[in-house]
Amino acid sequence: MRLLFEIGMEELPARFLVQTLKEMKENLEGKLKDKRIKFEDIKTFGTPRRLVVLVEGLAEKQEDLDILNMGPAKHVAFGENGEISRAGLGFAKSQGVEATDLEIIETPKGEYISVRKFMKGEETKTLVPELLKELVLEINFQRSMRWGVKKLKFARPIQWFLALLDSDVVEFEIEGIKSGRASRGHRFFGENFEVATIDEYFEKIRANNVIIDIEERKNLIKKLIKENCESSNEHVLIDEDLLKEVTNLVEYPYPIVGTFNSDFLEVPQDVLIISMQVHQRYFPILDSEGKLLPKFVVVRNGIENSDEVRKGNEKVLSARLADARFFYHEDLKKSLVENVEKLKNVVFQKDLGTIYNKIERAQKVADYLVDAIGMEERKENVLRTLLLAKADLVSNMIGEKEFTKLQGFMGADYAIRSGEDELVAKGIEEHYYPRYQGDVLPKGIEGIVAGICDRLDTLCGCFGVGIIPSGSKDPFALRRSALGIVNIILDANLNISLEALVEKALDTLEETGVLKRDKAEVKKEVMEFFKQRALNVFTDMGYAKDVVSAVVDKNYNNLVDTLLRIKAVDEFTKMDDFNNLVALMKRVGNISKGFEGDVVNAELLKEDVEKELFEKSNEVAHNAEIKLSEKDYIGYLNVILSTEDVINRYFESIMVMDKDEAIKNNRLSQLNYISGIFNKIVNLALIEEKK
Repeated sequence: MRLLFEIGMEELPARFLVQTLKEMKENLEGKLKDKRIKFEDIKTFGTPRRLVVLVEGLAEKQEDLDILNMGPAKHVAFGENGEISRAGLGFAKSQGVEATDLEIIETPKGEYISVRKFMKGEETKTLVPELLKELVLEINFQRSMRWGVKKLKFARPIQWFLALLDSDVVEFEIEGIKSGRASRGHRFFGENFEVATIDEYFEKIRANNVIIDIEERKNLIKKLIKENCESSNEHVLIDEDLLKEVTNLVEYPYPIVGTFNSDFLEVPQDVLIISMQVHQRYFPILDSEGKLLPKFVVVRNGIENSDEVRKGNEKVLSARLADARFFYHEDLKKSLVENVEKLKNVVFQKDLGTIYNKIERAQKVADYLVDAIGMEERKENVLRTLLLAKADLVSNMIGEKEFTKLQGFMGADYAIRSGEDELVAKGIEEHYYPRYQGDVLPKGIEGIVAGICDRLDTLCGCFGVGIIPSGSKDPFALRRSALGIVNIILDANLNISLEALVEKALDTLEETGVLKRDKAEVKKEVMEFFKQRALNVFTDMGYAKDVVSAVVDKNYNNLVDTLLRIKAVDEFTKMDDFNNLVALMKRVGNISKGFEGDVVNAELLKEDVEKELFEKSNEVAHNAEIKLSEKDYIGYLNVILSTEDVINRYFESIMVMDKDEAIKNNRLSQLNYISGIFNKIVNLALIEEKK
């Protein structure tokens, strides 16, 4: 059998469509499984006016339920006189049966009481109505409302239900809305219709100018834009996120090319593009060199061209661009640095002060960081970058909340026009990078240092006043800040101490009187927070989780060096000797586990092999230190592997747990000493042997 269910409604916000269909599918799958109704596949379709679910290969009836529930052993359930005990009665009650209904079952472990339950499966058609009703009532939106006098909360008013099981209507009712076989076509280019079968629905919905397959609509938009809106020397800039949004705004797409006054092109093209994309959901048109042309594409919810639609959208866009041009010219009437004073009145967070306070703290950390990376000659530029980095937030362009996505970009543009150094201007823009996962990273020292110090002040400051992410709550995007810092440090190959950097940021917070919690505790929490982000970043690079965890567990203070160690250990895991090394470590570590102390008394070494191991371990420790100082981590792993033969001979002939307490402790100290050498750069115990 096949089941088709359509919820018809007023136009749903684009951002709700895909997620709602996903949740409906998952919920329906769960309900069918709970009801023991088998099915082959569930497909979803959707437009702004409808949510559609199609179930293929639906079983005609539930599977029969035949289960055997085991209770306590017979001797527990019945006393010596054969009367049922409290345990037996309790089991019978829990199963909803009388004591006389209990069965005795023979098992390999003996006799047990049990209850056998059998329920014949009902026909699917009797269960589906309530199932679909529950499906509707359990739909959750980010924002739901009651409409009219109805009690049902929904994102938009529901207008109809179409529900068919093959050719039969699945009858149910929710607040006066009855299910049936009627649906509606395109609001402007379609008609209301009824269907006798599910196949007829798919035929008629298309005939009434509705494309219910989301992916098909998206591909059609791209196809029509390419065929009708582009020429040989120009192309339409199609942002993927905008394409998805527009796809979910229409039932049938028709791209139309509009124009605007070329005088607006005096405004930076990023401003115009953002205005078109974010505010109007238009696709900009660029020439072959990537320069914006005074043209755009609007996707109409219709099947044909319309001069009225084109002119209407042109008029709306002109008004929007006029605002942008006004803001831009107003901002250029004064230099960017004049905005800095205004930041003294903009609160960043009530306990952390204003954005200006934040800038001052970040500058102190930057002063330290520039020296730490040996870029003293760029210090003046870096500090100037931080001073101006947030100045565009109080500009007309950003402050009016019209173009917030352009923060940083506008600051860079205004900086250049104010006569600032080009490196400073670039740093203002780059200090926001990365803005999201997979975004570009800053390349100039100004942007790198400013980006790290700005984020670090946010991170340490929030932890310092007790604002710590929990679950999905992260109002100051601290996870993103920490990930940004880790990625910037690695991309810029900065050999710096993360711990020292955190220490400096916390010292600055303490000096300025805004640190509300114990500094040592905050430092510990922040470093652990960085540890989790580092684990994510290194794992995302493609390295095995156990290798990453084993290396990061030992040290992640210098992230660049940590990556070198991960690469070396990862490479070593692919070598033939790897399993030997892990087995060797585990053998040493397991015996001495829990014992404290690694100082060996040479006078207590009685056997030749333990004296040999003592000399070998001292030699290995010396050679290992040389390899570590050279950052030759593969060489280091090979050095410690050279102890394999003597350690194996040691265990063959030495009883570590000697009756003499002094000898036993000395031998455990010797193993601890060796284990310490083994685990200097990686906790080998966390790495799995490769099969």
